[in-house]
Amino acid sequence: MAGYFSYFPNVYVGEGVRDDEAFKYRLVKNIFRKVRARPDLNQYTTLFESYSIQTGETPAMIASRLFDDPYMDWTILLVNDIIDVYEEWPKSEDHLVNYVNEKYSGKSDSIHHWETNEIMLDDGITTLVKEGIEVNENWRVIMPDGTVKTAEESIYPVNNYEYEYFKNEVKRQILLPINNMVELMVEEFEDLVAYAPHNELDNANNKKTVMNISSRFLNNTGSVSFASAIQSQLTTGGEVTFNDGPSTGFGVGVATSVSTTTSTTTSSGASASDTTSTTSSSSGGTSYSPSSSSSSSSSSPPSSSSGYSGGY
Repeated sequence: MAGYFSYFPNVYVGEGVRDDEAFKYRLVKNIFRKVRARPDLNQYTTLFESYSIQTGETPAMIASRLFDDPYMDWTILLVNDIIDVYEEWPKSEDHLVNYVNEKYSGKSDSIHHWETNEIMLDDGITTLVKEGIEVNENWRVIMPDGTVKTAEESIYPVNNYEYEYFKNEVKRQILLPINNMVELMVEEFEDLVAYAPHNELDNANNKKTVMNISSRFLNNTGSVSFASAIQSQLTTGGEVTFNDGPSTGFGVGVATSVSTTTSTTTSSGASASDTTSTTSSSSGGTSYSPSSSSSSSSSSPPSSSSGYSGGY
């Protein structure tokens, strides 16, 4: 099958915002689309099986062995909600040692935190305190008769390496989709990342948000979230006047969308991304007064119910 990004739709990104060049667009993959697995997938044991990642294994190696296709590694990452394979995939022993030494400045043996010992009642059957509960250094066990256990009896230290080693071992436990689930996942994934029908799609389902003249003054190559009255005025052939002083017409409020994404790519080209979008609006500054009165408004295109995330 094809790689992860091949299923993503395309979007035209605006270029040419300087006043000495014409507007132009570049067709790129819309990596701001994102789909996440349902959090309750581990309940469907007939569709997935538990697996412990072996030392040195990569998502592509597992996908190649299970599905005869290393490019299907993204299905494994998606099911387990793994975005950053460098941090969320288990490290080798050598890598882990280097990571701990770098993170804790060579102090791998220093105490990271304290945990409880298991404390039983006198009957030898009933557990009063479970083992492994994180507590502070001064915590002590008080027995039902009022006696207090010593520090050695109550708690034990966990050093930095032991803490990171445990976290690394937890990462080994993942879910794998069974073979007949993979084709269904691919089919549903394509539907979820696709655009919902709207008027900014061309015949090939490529999305294009037409830039307006305000982009020249914002030095912004991204899409503007609404069509301004100026664009409407230019479209209808009206004259636009730029006033240095207070405008007798109206000021155009501009809302811009700023998006950032973190993307991690596996050895086979699969990737997952995470997107944050912030929107700010402002009005004022230089006012633009068309010679004839007009108004224009447009709404943002509908987004897919799949969890569409991003600025385009």
